[in-house]
Amino acid sequence: MEHEDSGRQVGRRELLANIRRLTVAVLDTLEEGSRDKTLDQGEKRLLSSTGTRLLRLWRTALNDDGISQTAGRLERARSGQRS
Repeated sequence: MEHEDSGRQVGRRELLANIRRLTVAVLDTLEEGSRDKTLDQGEKRLLSSTGTRLLRLWRTALNDDGISQTAGRLERARSGQRS
């Protein structure tokens, strides 16, 4: 069970790292394109919308991580009480 939990944590860390990298890339592209005026309004809307969705996804993943950690602590506490 412990091995499964550590694998899940590694997977979650990778997910968060990937979301973060993609978010940074999208927002940097939006900022640079806006500054250089190389993006049209449609591209700005698309990048802005994508960035917003990525930030929501990141927040959801972080909240789920907190919930998972709390559930894990509760389960370990219950197991300790039964022993």
